[in-house]
Amino acid sequence: MKDLYSILGIQRSANDSEIKKAYKKLAFQYHPDKNKELDAQDKFRDISEAYDILTNADKRRMYDNFGYEALEGQNALPINPLDLFQSLFNVDFAGLGEGMQSNIFVFSDLSSGPFLNIQNKMSYNLECSLEELYHGTQKEFEIPHLTSKGRKSTKYIINVKKGSKDGDNIVVKEGGNYIPELNLTEDLVIKVIETPHPKYKRKGNDLIIEEKITLVEALCGVELKIEHLQGPLQVEIKDIVNPNQMFQVFGQGMPIKQEGKALTEDDTDEKEFGNLIIDLSIEFPKSLDDKRKEYLRKIFNHKDRDETSESGTSVQAFHYGNKEDIVKELMNESAEEEEGMGCIQQ
Repeated sequence: MKDLYSILGIQRSANDSEIKKAYKKLAFQYHPDKNKELDAQDKFRDISEAYDILTNADKRRMYDNFGYEALEGQNALPINPLDLFQSLFNVDFAGLGEGMQSNIFVFSDLSSGPFLNIQNKMSYNLECSLEELYHGTQKEFEIPHLTSKGRKSTKYIINVKKGSKDGDNIVVKEGGNYIPELNLTEDLVIKVIETPHPKYKRKGNDLIIEEKITLVEALCGVELKIEHLQGPLQVEIKDIVNPNQMFQVFGQGMPIKQEGKALTEDDTDEKEFGNLIIDLSIEFPKSLDDKRKEYLRKIFNHKDRDETSESGTSVQAFHYGNKEDIVKELMNESAEEEEGMGCIQQ
């Protein structure tokens, strides 16, 4: 019968971490797109099968007690070795052929998982435009790094899925610089950096755009023509728009990346989207002549304020500042005062 422990080169007491470590080493060695030896495909299938059984508590218990034949008889073994490899290590050698001899690595996607617990790491910032994160893209680049045998350059090809975010990353074990003082090789963290967009800002899965409208449009309604990332949009607003109001269009934001989706699944199906947030700024006229003012008073049926009370001294007011700027200034002054009081109390 097959000795699954011998296939992976581990002890029968090995834990899941040791099993995965042994599988990873052998899987990279015998992957059929990298290793062209005649028996590489059979060995790759055997180590994948061994990993699948020994990391499943029920299958491992049955194997330990009754042997390989017990699992084979219950048809418990079907497994796609390539799917297993991709789902575990997020890397695909397919289509590279002899390219693997030139230090080329293809990653099928980026992860949103944190990497703050990595002590020794080398960082590489992968800049992506908002359009690239909206539509998805493929990035090719080379990273020079120091190894124990000298300096070399490794080429990476990363398929960035639709909806990927700033900060998404891939951690490549021991893909960074060799540190001779510590006798170790750093992990490499490839991190997405979203470059600023001239029109749009992103908040999670939502897109925010600023649009200017006239006072007449604010009062009577407006149809905005917006250059969206997927093509032109005509957005109709029928409500009266008050200052500082924002409107939203459902389903016109960023594609929502499906984190739980298997890496081997097709990514072309219908997606969910965030919303488009429109920040409206009303442009008031800089001046009005007396005739237009009179028209406006008649249109709005305007009545002058009550003048029955005793009239006082006549004075004129002039522009002081924008409310937002004044509020920020007052808040900063208040914070500085509180900080100063804290220092005095100490």
